[in-house]
Amino acid sequence: MKILKSYDIFYNKLPQLKSRQATFPYIALSEDGKLICSFIIGEAFESVDGATYLSESTDVGATWSEPRLIFDNKCDNPPLTDTCKITHLKNDEYICFGYAYPRPDPALPIGNPETGGLLDDFVFFTRSHDGGKTWDGYNRVKTRFDNGTEASAPLTVLKSGKWVTPITGFPSWDGSMKERMCGRLLVSEDEGKTWNDDSVCMEFEGDATTCYEQRLCQLETGEIVVIGWNEDTLTGASKNNHFTVSYDDGKTFTKPADTGIGGQASSLCALKGSRLLALHSLRKNAKRPGGYAYTVNLADGKWNIEDQTLVWEPQSPLVKDGNMADIFAYLKFGQPSATVLKNGNILIVFWYCENGQYKIKGIEAKI
Repeated sequence: MKILKSYDIFYNKLPQLKSRQATFPYIALSEDGKLICSFIIGEAFESVDGATYLSESTDVGATWSEPRLIFDNKCDNPPLTDTCKITHLKNDEYICFGYAYPRPDPALPIGNPETGGLLDDFVFFTRSHDGGKTWDGYNRVKTRFDNGTEASAPLTVLKSGKWVTPITGFPSWDGSMKERMCGRLLVSEDEGKTWNDDSVCMEFEGDATTCYEQRLCQLETGEIVVIGWNEDTLTGASKNNHFTVSYDDGKTFTKPADTGIGGQASSLCALKGSRLLALHSLRKNAKRPGGYAYTVNLADGKWNIEDQTLVWEPQSPLVKDGNMADIFAYLKFGQPSATVLKNGNILIVFWYCENGQYKIKGIEAKI
């Protein structure tokens, strides 16, 4: 992979005036080449005012519009902190999928640093029929993880027409888990009218390994591949990222297999044939922390790495944040994703923290 250019999609140009921290980006590409980037802006990483914004580019990322709020959720009682990612459906139709935290007590963070649990949340999607200008509000989706669901992946439209996204469970505020620890594929076969999460897309023996930050892609050859951030909750030990594969349109998945990469937040982007681009955030315990890109061939169902590139690295050492739940204590950059542009190049986006400012980075590259 060759890096062509790097730029900030969004950062707070006047931090002395007000705090605007940006995280969790994702890119939607329309048929005419327009790019829309969704990301979160708030006063702080877990602030009550965190909400989803959109920024557009019509010149392949050279310039980006000022971010606009997709809808104002601060009139809700209690106020909501939402995070969702955008997907292009067709023509001027877009969907954002994610989850939201009711915040009745503004003095509480989202994550409990004492137990590792989180506030209750709910999963939702919202649709736009006018190119992302207006949205239809929170359409809630019920999952079997009840009040603690992580739905951080964008919605993917499969070749069969199904809407799918991988989800997992978060522990409650007191650290307890009602459901078993696994990843599930949330599916709608009727464009959001009904949903089910019957399929388990990632699960480890022993019910103690996380399946956080799952991402998926469907290969050109039809297989669905899921990757996750895996840690042992009993010992706190980090595991390599693992992946699973479905050969039957998401009904069943293989057992988790080791990528050999000791990362946390990761994502997948389908290339030609059975090849994909895997992006990994190497943070905790990494000899050289940073964002890495791997071209991988899954022709035989195995993780065959063809190329590795260090895409980006922090300019200062990563220091654990003792005020956050332990598993999130090294969150200084993350949630990378990639989009294949109309010119054949790859646009990689992620968030990073530099000198106390959380920014959205874009990197264009050629494979």
